[in-house]
Amino acid sequence: MITYDLRKQYLTLEDVLKRAADASVQIITRDGQSFLVEPLDAFDQEVAALRQSKNFMTFLAERAQEQASIPLDDLDREINERLAQEMGGAEK
Repeated sequence: MITYDLRKQYLTLEDVLKRAADASVQIITRDGQSFLVEPLDAFDQEVAALRQSKNFMTFLAERAQEQASIPLDDLDREINERLAQEMGGAEK
């Protein structure tokens, strides 16, 4: 990460963005606030696009309301019980 202190040097926004294209850039403003500027990766861009999708957000809201038909622990226990029954039946 590269740090630029705007209290000590002058950079335009364009300068900052050019430098942030290759690495994360920390900017310290004249009043001492710190900001991080870095390029979005493809995943971040996809997440941002999906958050703006009304259809996708509706889909997620609907899915969140659904209840699981069978908890995973119950399914695991049921499978183990059936396997035990089958193994017990094969020995007879």
